[in-house]
Amino acid sequence: MNIDLPAGVRTFSRAETYEIKQIIRKINNVFEQWAYEEIKLPFFEYLSVHSRGLDEEITGKSFKIVDRSSGEILTLRADFTAQIARYFSSLKKKELPKRYYYTGTIFRYSPPKGDNLWEKVQTGIELIGSNKVEADAEIIAVASQSLKRLGIENFQIDINNTQIFSFLKSYLNLSEEEHTEFMEFIRKREIYSLKEFVKRKGITGEIKKFITELPTYQGEISLIDRLSQEFKIKGLEEVFNQLRQIYSILKEYNLSDRILFDLGEPKEISYYTGIVFEIFIKDFSRPVGHGGRYDNLISKYNGDIPATGFAFDVLSIWEYMKKNRLIKEKNYKDFFIIDLTPTKKQAYKLGKDLRDRGYTVGRDIIDRKLEESIKFAFNNRYRKVIVIGLDSTEKSIYIYSTEKSFERKSIQEFLKEV
Repeated sequence: MNIDLPAGVRTFSRAETYEIKQIIRKINNVFEQWAYEEIKLPFFEYLSVHSRGLDEEITGKSFKIVDRSSGEILTLRADFTAQIARYFSSLKKKELPKRYYYTGTIFRYSPPKGDNLWEKVQTGIELIGSNKVEADAEIIAVASQSLKRLGIENFQIDINNTQIFSFLKSYLNLSEEEHTEFMEFIRKREIYSLKEFVKRKGITGEIKKFITELPTYQGEISLIDRLSQEFKIKGLEEVFNQLRQIYSILKEYNLSDRILFDLGEPKEISYYTGIVFEIFIKDFSRPVGHGGRYDNLISKYNGDIPATGFAFDVLSIWEYMKKNRLIKEKNYKDFFIIDLTPTKKQAYKLGKDLRDRGYTVGRDIIDRKLEESIKFAFNNRYRKVIVIGLDSTEKSIYIYSTEKSFERKSIQEFLKEV
């Protein structure tokens, strides 16, 4: 009998699940402090609807099934932002701004090698209704505070503006084919190919210099100041102004030392229209979060409303924290009750009393030696073991703190202390 899992999925142990849950809980607490409200979204969407806001690459990686009732093609959720855009568009009353947060799994196919999983756990936020840079800055501030709440301090936020690339496409009058080729050169930071491209297109002057050096434009706010002085090109001025504005606001949030501008880094998701960013942690190989502005996405469903948001890759954060021993909380349960009497009545009553007080309580319901039950309890992360009926009276209990150390108390005395 084959009981293996597909190569692109995995099971997380009880301890791992608890650790991941605690990470999500702390992040979501920050979201709620910023007045974001949780929304639950379905696993399934109609492919024709869900893909309306996604590019062909993401749609091509989605998992598809047939709706048995209608025969239409469904897809497992491939992107939360597109889902929220669809949901928001369906609302009859659209009060703005809207602040949503979500937690769940997106499903995208990737070659099953190494840690490439088809299920990616995300938690993130969407701020709908504002076209101001202040909204983009808020998103980044929430992400930063979330990481700090987890005890992660050595992170960096790489910021760009996709309007650079839309401007260049229009300014150079590039066809879709040329634009795709151009963006591939940018993505791979192929300066030689860019030089050949502008030569082939007959591009000269300062715009030629800007394009060929674009992959090298990485740095602090001084880089943006220098570029805005060097390239007085109408269309780029607004791009530089937005980057300076967001830096100014993030400086008020005490985040200026976290910011790096990387103008030669386009984002893979096509619905971004303005400020975009990725979050990196020092000595970790991949980004743990990403986000940006998507002012045209909702219009693909219903309405023309600006929005911005971001998502954390929860499993990447968990892997980093585990590797660097930043996960302090253990999945401890409070009491494990072993009742050696025939009726077990005291165990039922004591368990109820403790649960009513908010404690987690498990009971031993397997016949075995007392020593084995006590060992089981501590192996399974119970803080204390309570044994009933170890002597002649049921009114006394033995409270074990370890497998060998215990104290004897009356039930009434014990309940007064807990």
